[in-house]
Amino acid sequence: MSGTDLRIQKTYTALARAFTDLLKVKSFEQITVKELCDSAVVRTATFYNHFADKYEFADFVIRDILQRYHKDASDFSRLSGHAYYESLISGAFSLLENNTELLRSLASDSMLWSISGVIRTSMHDDLLTHLTADKAAGHDLSAEPKLLTELIIGGLEQAARWWFTDADPLPPEILKKQMLGSILRLIS
Repeated sequence: MSGTDLRIQKTYTALARAFTDLLKVKSFEQITVKELCDSAVVRTATFYNHFADKYEFADFVIRDILQRYHKDASDFSRLSGHAYYESLISGAFSLLENNTELLRSLASDSMLWSISGVIRTSMHDDLLTHLTADKAAGHDLSAEPKLLTELIIGGLEQAARWWFTDADPLPPEILKKQMLGSILRLIS
C-alpha cells in the first residue's frame, strides 16, 4: 500500500480491518461485498473501482501481508547457504503464525489455490536465485535449481495447508525444525 494516495490507503485499511473482523464470525464464502463495504463504511462503488470481486480483494490482502513480510525479512535474502534456508523456513512459518486467524479463515476450498499462488509468486525468484548461486559456488545440489525450487515451494505450500487444516497439527517449532532438516537434506 505504500506510495498510494492517502485516501486510498485509508480505504484499503478500513476494508482490510472490516474483512478481518467479519472473518472472525463468518466464513469467507458467507461474506458479501456489500456487507464488507457497510462494515468498513466504504461505498460499494468505491470497492468495485479497485477490486473486481471479493476474491481479488482477498488476494490483495494476502499480497499486502506478504509485502510487509518481505520488507521485514529483506535482510535474510543476503544470507547464503544453510543460514538462508533456515531464515526462509523460520520466516515463512512466522508469517503463518502471525496471521493464523486470517489465513485459517481464508483456507477454504475456494481460496486455497489463490493463497498458494500468492505465496509461490512471492518466494519463487528469490529461492531460485539462491539455489543457482549455491550451485555456481560449487555446492553439490541433489537436483537442478529449478526442480529444487519447485520441490521446496511445493513442500512448504503443502505443509502450510496441512498445518492449517489438521485437527492436531505439529507445534510450529517442531514443524519448522523438521521442514528445515528435510530441505537441507534435499539440497545437499
